[in-house]
Amino acid sequence: MGCAAIRQACGEPLIATAPESASAWLLVEHPGPWPATGSPPGLPPEVLRMREQAAGAGIRWHWIRSVRERHRPTTTVFAAGTHLGGTWIERATLTEPRELAGLDLGALAEGRPPGFGERGRHRVVVVCTHGRRDVCCARLGRPVAERLDRRMPGQVWESTHLGGHRFAACVVTLPDAVFHGGVTPADTPTLADAITAGHVVPGRLRGRAGLPAPVQAAEHFARVHYGIRGVDGVLPLRHEPVPDGTVRVELALDDGTACVVHVRARRSTVARPTSCAAPEATATPGTFELVALHCRQGAA
Repeated sequence: MGCAAIRQACGEPLIATAPESASAWLLVEHPGPWPATGSPPGLPPEVLRMREQAAGAGIRWHWIRSVRERHRPTTTVFAAGTHLGGTWIERATLTEPRELAGLDLGALAEGRPPGFGERGRHRVVVVCTHGRRDVCCARLGRPVAERLDRRMPGQVWESTHLGGHRFAACVVTLPDAVFHGGVTPADTPTLADAITAGHVVPGRLRGRAGLPAPVQAAEHFARVHYGIRGVDGVLPLRHEPVPDGTVRVELALDDGTACVVHVRARRSTVARPTSCAAPEATATPGTFELVALHCRQGAA
């Protein structure tokens, strides 16, 4: 049984599992094969140096490839800033991978558009299919990528490890940095329609990358309580730990409602593998429970 099936069998929730540190992204096309970690062989030294510099600057670097056509004469690059309230994405087409050295990594790391390509007009949908990192990602991710691509041609890309093998199939939308997990081929019509409309699918939502896990959890509970589906329908304002062991999170809803949500971390009591790549290593993943939710209309 794969790690994704084990997660489902244990009833582990998806909520609040998006990466907490992710505000700048660089997606670089490469047909593969992709190694389990690191860079594919044969890349120009300029690209390898940039990858090292990006990692040092806190930029998430992912190798991507077209769902339909792996070997193409050009290289597509996406740079994205995912700070709340200031998201953007740029797209460039390179004739040679070494042209990537012209991208201003400093600007990207600071959340500023580097001006390396044209501003994107549509969301970019990235599906993890990184089988050499974890077999569940390829086995479950590839069918989802193919079906999403049929409904959203030109917007969907396969990707290296996005984080959370056991949540395969894992899908992230940029520049919103919204993560969905446990996606199945049957979910793809609903997910494609939601992404196009700027919505989330609550039952598959992992969270928004770049936010602390307690804030992701509070956003989830507010969305469920009010039936909010818009990506920007919930805005986190601030959060702080409370002596009773909860985390107090203040949110603003798009209708002017101000919410205060208290969540508490809760750890599983069942140790289990969280990756097929290391089945001998077990963990007890945690989640969050709702303690209190108080809202005031028109007070945001």
